[in-house]
Amino acid sequence: MICLLTKKFKTKNIVTTIEKFALENNCSPLEFSFAINEIETYIKSTSDDTFKIYNEDSLNYYDNPQKMVNEHLRIKQIYTITVKQAPKQIIKLNYSIDFSPNNAHPALVLHPESQIPYTKYQPKEIFLLLFKEFNNIKAANGILINLFDEEMKEKLKTFVKYLYAGKFVKKVKIPLFKGIDPEIRRSSKLLMRFLEKESHLQVIEVVEDEILVEYIKPVFGKNGFNAFGDIIDNASLKNVDDLKCKIDAKGIEIIENSDRKIYRSKVKGYVHFDTQNFYIDNKIKMQSLSRIQERVAKDEANNIEVIIAQHDTSLDSLGEGVELISEAIHIHGHVGAKSSLRAVNLTIDGATHKDSVQEAKFAFINRHKGKLRCHSAKIKLLEGGEIHATNVEVENSLGGAIYAENITISHVKSNLKVYASNSITVKLVGGEDNLFKINYKEISTLKSKYNHIAREIDDFKYKLEGAKKHSPAKIQLYKEKIDTLKATQEHIINSAMHAKITVQEPFRGMNTIVFTIANDEDILFKTEAMSYDPFYLIASENSITLHPTNKKISIE
Repeated sequence: MICLLTKKFKTKNIVTTIEKFALENNCSPLEFSFAINEIETYIKSTSDDTFKIYNEDSLNYYDNPQKMVNEHLRIKQIYTITVKQAPKQIIKLNYSIDFSPNNAHPALVLHPESQIPYTKYQPKEIFLLLFKEFNNIKAANGILINLFDEEMKEKLKTFVKYLYAGKFVKKVKIPLFKGIDPEIRRSSKLLMRFLEKESHLQVIEVVEDEILVEYIKPVFGKNGFNAFGDIIDNASLKNVDDLKCKIDAKGIEIIENSDRKIYRSKVKGYVHFDTQNFYIDNKIKMQSLSRIQERVAKDEANNIEVIIAQHDTSLDSLGEGVELISEAIHIHGHVGAKSSLRAVNLTIDGATHKDSVQEAKFAFINRHKGKLRCHSAKIKLLEGGEIHATNVEVENSLGGAIYAENITISHVKSNLKVYASNSITVKLVGGEDNLFKINYKEISTLKSKYNHIAREIDDFKYKLEGAKKHSPAKIQLYKEKIDTLKATQEHIINSAMHAKITVQEPFRGMNTIVFTIANDEDILFKTEAMSYDPFYLIASENSITLHPTNKKISIE
């Protein structure tokens, strides 16, 4: 074998040494192999201040495993190795290591894909090559070598016979070290407290300072000894039953003592838990939500965002009868019948069922067939649905009804009813039998606002009467408040006089334009297939005329 680079090292960590040597020579660590030239073994017990050399006397003294445990014996090894850059290795093993609980009995799992040229060598030679390679693997992984390995040698001899018999066709497990198992007085236990809520809700919501997981540590009756030369006790135990995933420190606090370990929420939100991550977020992603899970959150001001995704577009992401309340809801699929959504921010990428209800401050819906109440709505396709809002933008409509102060529509086909108090702007009306009407009384938000103002006026009138008797200085203030509120009422009542309906492209057929004035009288006009300037009212001394038509009504 021709060696390209060769160097001797004395080291505690073989892998780190090879990586450093490879880096210095601009090579990959995979290009190098190593041979162990010498091993120095050191021990330290409770009676020692420092580590001392392990010799024949030590071996005889610690022939009793219990004596090792009782005296808290620790063993460390330092290796003198020769690192070589070699073009080829005689043996190339394909393997994994099972370290076992507490690392007391690690074993090498050898795969049949390993390259062992046993046909070119005698059994004894193959045994020595394998023994050397096993020791190299142990040393590289920090496992003590040439100590407590009698079982490894015997199993390795058996494996060589097995190999030459042509029976190495499946994985073989060979022990690497025989440690001492601790005696368990109390087994460890992992209590997933947050999962106790799962029987009631499909998603799991937690509050601040809630205990999510509790890990009860094992208690040893007697200590043990592991393959790395350390005593296994309560202080150094490997918590094999503890959580293995990544814990997000922003949302989860870990409180630990010698007896147990507690994972506690630092924020309110939804729990995300899998084999990789454990965290709390204000977003929850789900494939679907069904009625049996009831509500996701009953407090709409909980700063929670819900994301529901159903990849099968023929199915409803939000099942029939579901009531869902959250600050932000994003549904990637469809919304089922008799379902109810309530949010500040609502996004639906699919379609709403005609028997569904949505409430939001801001709503973005792809296809709307249900009933929506919101402040601002943006709809791609209104398909027979109903919208009550302050401001509405619709790209396309196939029937339905819109009630809002300001409405903008790109393309109207047929059978759409549009009610506004301030403005209706349409790019194209491509069909017939559509109604465009200005009447504040049809707008529920304005009716509610008008009634609220009326109650406020009554309240200030009551305060004004009291001020005339007891607080004359407040009379002027209350009068001004009443005048301002009345002016607002008048603006609402007469909203038709400053409203406008604009259709940018020529009409394709007969549609209806209506303005309802303060006395509930309608000015109605039927369009023809032609272009019109914007529709609005012009008041004169004796009449009100609908521009650009000659339709007018007389006033006294």
